[in-house]
Amino acid sequence: MGADRRVKTTSGTIVGRGAPGADRAVIELALAGEPRVGAIEIGGARVFVKASALRGSAARRHALRKRLAGLPLPRVREYENLRWLRARIFQAPRPLAAAVLWRGGLPRFQVLMLEELSGVANLDHILPGESPAERLALARELGSEVGRMHSLGFIHRDLFPRNLLVLSPENPRRIVFVDAWRAAPGASLRGPAYDLGCLFLEGAELWSEEEQQSLLDAYAASRKAQGRPAKPRLLHSARRERARLLARLIAEPRRLGGAAPPGPWSAELHWPRG
Repeated sequence: MGADRRVKTTSGTIVGRGAPGADRAVIELALAGEPRVGAIEIGGARVFVKASALRGSAARRHALRKRLAGLPLPRVREYENLRWLRARIFQAPRPLAAAVLWRGGLPRFQVLMLEELSGVANLDHILPGESPAERLALARELGSEVGRMHSLGFIHRDLFPRNLLVLSPENPRRIVFVDAWRAAPGASLRGPAYDLGCLFLEGAELWSEEEQQSLLDAYAASRKAQGRPAKPRLLHSARRERARLLARLIAEPRRLGGAAPPGPWSAELHWPRG
């Protein structure tokens, strides 16, 4: 399915894009209209699918954004963002296809199909069981990769530890970026401080102080190596963004799912010198 190919059906019009061979499957998933997030088998191959309905104000909001600003729907946007990341040698799942079912001038259902990754785990789940050396290496790798990402103008906008996957230790690079639908390369109202605020909202407790400092050191070194050094006040700005995120969590406790809100972020951390 090429960019914005349209397929008219009795249920509405499918608009989508994707790799050859994945178009029919993603159209069938959009027509089926079954919400799901997880791995399924299609044609003897395992793929990961994110499919969800759009109703009411959400459907109207996305239709308006598409019409006025040309913004793609979230699953199509994620498809393009993952392609952007992979083209620049970041580790991310390979997007296969994305489609949106439109009916009555509104988006009704959206689907994203990805390659299924094996041998991965969420960063926040796996980190407690890693050795001290592996934890430090992961912190440095993450700092370096996020620094390179920001240098290229890509703000993830959902960079919480739960949205990072980790490959097994035998891999030379282990960090995998997922859930990138909020991102917009080169065009975002958010900045690097927001991503760091997201990362350290829970990361302030997930990593030790030494690991956090190593992450910041690697981030700064990466930005400098790319010719896009970060401003010295970036850490201060990230603390402010984290405080806002924390305040929203406290104001909306349902987001915590019964867990306690994250604790304070150490004041001993400093922006790398030199």
